[in-house]
Formats: sequence, C-alpha cells, structure tokens
Amino acid sequence: MKIEYKIVVFLYAYLHQIDLSLDRSRWTSLVELNEYYKTQIAPEKVAYYLIKEFDLEIEKIHNIYYIQNCNTFDKIRDYFLLNFSKKSYLKKEELYYCCQKLFILNQYLTNNMVIHKLEIEKLRIDFAKFTYCSLQSKVFSKDRNKAINIEHFLQNKNLNVISIEEFTDGLHF
Repeated sequence: MKIEYKIVVFLYAYLHQIDLSLDRSRWTSLVELNEYYKTQIAPEKVAYYLIKEFDLEIEKIHNIYYIQNCNTFDKIRDYFLLNFSKKSYLKKEELYYCCQKLFILNQYLTNNMVIHKLEIEKLRIDFAKFTYCSLQSKVFSKDRNKAINIEHFLQNKNLNVISIEEFTDGLHF
C-alpha cells in the first residue's frame, strides 16, 4: 500500500530511537526507560496513529505472524520506486507487525511486569530488523543520516542529537 514519505521517515527515526533506547536500557531498569518515554511519543500513540491512518483492524494486530525477508531484490525495488517515482510502499502485514511490536513495548513499559532481559533484547532485535530490512530502503540517504542522530535513552551528553519532533511535521498523534 502506498504510504506518505514523511510517515516512512518518521517510522524509520522512531523505530531507530526505540532500538537505541532498548539497547541502552540493558544497564538499567524498565522503570527508567518508562520515565524517558513519558517525555517522548509513547509507542501506543504511534500504533493507534497507524491504525487510524491506514484503517487497520485491531483484532488482527495480536494475531499476525510476519516473517521478514531481508532480500536484495526487495531493497533494489524499493530504491527504484523511491528514486524514480518518489513513492514509498509498505505491505499491510508490515504495518500490522509494526503496531504489534509497538503495543508489546508499551505493555512492557507500563505494566510494571518483571520481564527477562532476553525478552527485551528479542523485541529490540525485532525493531532493528524491521527498521533495517523493511524501512531503510524506503528512505532517502539524507533522511537516514539525519535519523541516525536521533535522541535516545541514556545517550552521550556530548553528542549532537535530533529530537523526534523534527520528524513529526504534519503528523498528529
């Protein structure tokens, strides 16, 4: 399905932020990560935005099992679609999968559950694979380079970072 480019760029930056934040959270508790996300856009808000924007069925989100293919052909196709037609496409299953992972993260952050670090690492890997296999080839390199410097949890204070709000232009969560 055709998707606005600014939404793809936002998702790329936001999921990269989640990847980095979950990586840094290995040395702290989820309570601290939850405090950080109280000052950021909550994963649940992004999931509901995607549901509303693309008319997704909430019942399907928790029942989807999506196998990501990170093949070169898809990346080349996405590159040509982006560079020549200036359009980005995501499969509906990819949107469902993204929402599913965002809801899982939100559940981990807000329910004060005892979650094994391996479960959190598995979720981080799921976000990273989705970001780099499904979204990266749908974003121009100038926007990818900008998103690399996204603000995240436990970041080095000496780095110049970019706030997630710079990627939300025109998006209403």
